[in-house]
Amino acid sequence: MTAETPIGGKNVMNNFMNEPLFTWVINTYKSTPYLRLAIESIRENAYYKNQPILVYCENDTETRDWLAQQSDIQYIYEENIVPVGIGGGVNKAIERVKTEYFSLIHSDFYISRNYDKPLFDLVSSTEKPLVAGAWRLEPNIFNNTDRIGTVFAPVENGFGVYHHDFLKNEFLDWADDFVKTSNAPDFRKVEGVSYMMRTKYFINNSDAYRPTSYEDHDQSVRMQLEGYNFVVTGKALTWHFGARSSHFLGQHDKLTGTSDRQKQGEARNYQKWLKIWGEPPSYDEVGFIKVSDNMREIYNKNRDKYLTGDYSSVINDM
Repeated sequence: MTAETPIGGKNVMNNFMNEPLFTWVINTYKSTPYLRLAIESIRENAYYKNQPILVYCENDTETRDWLAQQSDIQYIYEENIVPVGIGGGVNKAIERVKTEYFSLIHSDFYISRNYDKPLFDLVSSTEKPLVAGAWRLEPNIFNNTDRIGTVFAPVENGFGVYHHDFLKNEFLDWADDFVKTSNAPDFRKVEGVSYMMRTKYFINNSDAYRPTSYEDHDQSVRMQLEGYNFVVTGKALTWHFGARSSHFLGQHDKLTGTSDRQKQGEARNYQKWLKIWGEPPSYDEVGFIKVSDNMREIYNKNRDKYLTGDYSSVINDM
């Protein structure tokens, strides 16, 4: 493994001297055009300006070279024979966070105006562990129907599908109206790998699932078992291009189908999940991973290791 940890230019150091509220955290993999849009949206649309931005990137020199030119971004770059993936990259980034809070977003997000304010209001309103997320608007590339937490925009006459045809101004106007008038309900869930919370309450993603699949559900199970609260609020909205690392890998303008990395990760990690938790994953009415009595019993018997995501004694033969 090789690694670089540039810390950015004067802008970054000034932010720390001014005691920023939170750090933006992004894990990216071969999605440079979308990452550029995500960073643009933070710079232009965040309510709290000039908060530090920290990006983890591995095995992707194109993105690394772009990050090296951004004076307001800190980044961690690694070359790993076995990729650490989304969960492992987030772990490494959170280790470097110096602020009391962090806001984790996907590298294919485009946040709407003032996205961060309602999330910060929530997590800073209590000393208890609370994980706050936002509603999403996505292009309907897989012919889905709307569900609580996610609204799907038509592929034709919507807001675009790719980085080059994204209608950001139209999206921002739509988002302004949504958060003001839709009365979208708050509900209990972690909506994908994106949320804001107090840094001290972060629970590591398990290395057992690297590089992809099930690590987010596993983390949510452990947070539930530790008594965390969860809110997805309709007062915050983000555009999510969707599946850029799982279905568009390396081809930013083409829906390529599920990548081999994704397929293999899903199949392998499903079997690991069964060994770790003793039963298949199940979900409640809003799609949040459920915790059964059996899972709780397994966790309580093995809490010293399970809390940290150490399942080595359970899956050592896989």
